[in-house]
Amino acid sequence: MSTHSPRTKKSRHFQDASQDDTKRLRTRALILDTAIAVMAKNGIERTSVMEVAEQAGLSNGSFYYHFRNKTELVEAVAGAVAAALVREVDEAISGIEQGTERVALATMLFIERGLQDPTWGRLIVHALSDLGEFREQIFAGIRKDVGIGIRQGYFKTVDSPALYAMLLAIVSAAMREALVKRDDSIPAMAAQAILRVLGIDIVAAETVVTNAKKTLRKGHVWSQRPQRA
Repeated sequence: MSTHSPRTKKSRHFQDASQDDTKRLRTRALILDTAIAVMAKNGIERTSVMEVAEQAGLSNGSFYYHFRNKTELVEAVAGAVAAALVREVDEAISGIEQGTERVALATMLFIERGLQDPTWGRLIVHALSDLGEFREQIFAGIRKDVGIGIRQGYFKTVDSPALYAMLLAIVSAAMREALVKRDDSIPAMAAQAILRVLGIDIVAAETVVTNAKKTLRKGHVWSQRPQRA
């Protein structure tokens, strides 16, 4: 009887980005994509180097050629995924100037990214809870858009770590709920909740989110061009 674990379904985000790279970089990308899938399934704490190597079709020796240990792998995964998410969202809203709409769109797009690729979505939920480095990179993206809204006079709030922790808690809960229910209304509900936390009254928040949804319907499509790890 085989003792091998059943293959875990994984995306090819980083592998697609490294198709023209050296074999070493392509193998590293394979490990990243595999680790994302295994961490999404098991949780970060219960993920083992042995399972990642097995699922990637590599020996343990090949794995350790690229990563010294699990800690280094987790840091690489968190950094690569956070950077890709922040970059994708920032590029998508680059033409939006109003801080309130930027925050609403960024929230909706962030959650929709997880729904588009549930493997990433599940990893994001785990990483927001377990990985400080991942949270810090996502904090930076949120802080930029909230800062714009504060300078424009829309958000009457104090820039503080507690504020961003609260905003990320909303995003994480919404992502988890959306992955379970596959409910398309959840991203907009989360965006409205975040605007309310930032001091926008309920009527204005509803208007901003409605306008953000119209912006998305006008033709926004996530870039299909893979990003490098």
